[in-house]
Amino acid sequence: MKGSNKLHHRPYIPLNRMDEADKPYICRLAPFADGFELEFLAKGAENQVLYRKRGESEWESVKAKNRCMRIEHLEQNTDYECKVTEENAAESKIRLVRTGAVPEGAVVINYLHPEDKAYSFSGRYLCSPSLARLEDGTIVAGMDLFGTAMGQNLTLLFRSTDNGKTWRYLTDLYPFYWGSLFCHRGRLYILGLSTEYGNLQIAASDDGGKQWSAPVTIFYGSSKLCDNGGMHRAPMQMVPFQGRLYTTCEYGSWDMGSHLPAVLSINENEDLMVPENWLCTGFLPFEGKWREEAQTQGDTMEGNIILAPDQTMYNYLRWDTGKALKLKVDAEHPDAPLEFHSIATMPVTNSMFRLFSQDGIYYLISNIKEDGQKCDCWSCRNVLAVFRSEDLENWEHVRNIVNRKDDDPQLVGFQYPAYLFDENGLSVSVRSAFNKAHSFHDSNYILYFNLGAI
Repeated sequence: MKGSNKLHHRPYIPLNRMDEADKPYICRLAPFADGFELEFLAKGAENQVLYRKRGESEWESVKAKNRCMRIEHLEQNTDYECKVTEENAAESKIRLVRTGAVPEGAVVINYLHPEDKAYSFSGRYLCSPSLARLEDGTIVAGMDLFGTAMGQNLTLLFRSTDNGKTWRYLTDLYPFYWGSLFCHRGRLYILGLSTEYGNLQIAASDDGGKQWSAPVTIFYGSSKLCDNGGMHRAPMQMVPFQGRLYTTCEYGSWDMGSHLPAVLSINENEDLMVPENWLCTGFLPFEGKWREEAQTQGDTMEGNIILAPDQTMYNYLRWDTGKALKLKVDAEHPDAPLEFHSIATMPVTNSMFRLFSQDGIYYLISNIKEDGQKCDCWSCRNVLAVFRSEDLENWEHVRNIVNRKDDDPQLVGFQYPAYLFDENGLSVSVRSAFNKAHSFHDSNYILYFNLGAI
């Protein structure tokens, strides 16, 4: 076994499981009402897909005509086991999948059964959706794997060449977590962390996400076990303004009880792969005017960079139900400390939201609590909606992306949206928990919605 420090893997296999390297590998699952789609990697030319109802002894077998197969006419809302074999008797690990219908308009990018341990070295649940569109129209979708007391350091990439109608596996990135995909001057980048609260790092791809450069550390982090916390960020968007690219991050941890906000930026003409080219505002402590006006510290994280109508730049962060923390960014001095502005009133729950502008209109994608909906602020995540505004203050409800308000809010959630908004309209990928998920938080699907013009 030769040493390797590359970031991309097809697939990533932990060193203590290298005996799996020459075996077939199931790289994507996508259930539907009475079956599932299965995509696999294999070195042999002759392959069989085997499946059976979970707990049964006999396998059904189908010859694989290609590396992506649909298994149909199964029992609905039922657990199945599946695997892939080669003519030399090598076989993949057994994977779990549960049949079941998805919300109207949704396409499954990827699925992970809550009891499937295929990625348990990193996590048991799908997280951190991210989207980027390449110059040729291909969409690249990212997600990672999280779980309590697990590595939280594997990112999976998929691609679609038909505007999100179908998805295929692209590659794994390891170690990478909380990664934001974005394109800049014809090159695909991913900005994220090495692991939860780890190093802030960036990598680049020149072939549409198949192969990646070694990651470059921009700032060192720590770990979730450290009393002082470490780097934190969701896959938030990059925003261009006056020749710079802006995005957000935080420093802290849940154990600390706080995530202190900051803004990252870089001159758009400089090399994004050089750490010294990046500037950080520093991390704003909860004190002074902020503490006086806010009184209690909310869940300060997952900031959105936005230009107000007067061209002032702000960072809007998750704070509380119906509220967002609004911090002013000094665009003339991009490494200057952030300045507390106010606690803004917005139609949001206590969850991550997306705030962006397009053609002079502001859009907000957020979870909402509808009248009569029985849930507390943490579990109000089973309705996801789009709003628009002309002034960042008065918000008009445009439409619901998905509405499962009558489902158990402790078990169903559609949250942490990523978006694309271009000539094809608005598209959203969503971290989703339903169909016997462990909880609303522990997501078993990443779904894609093509909403079109709004």
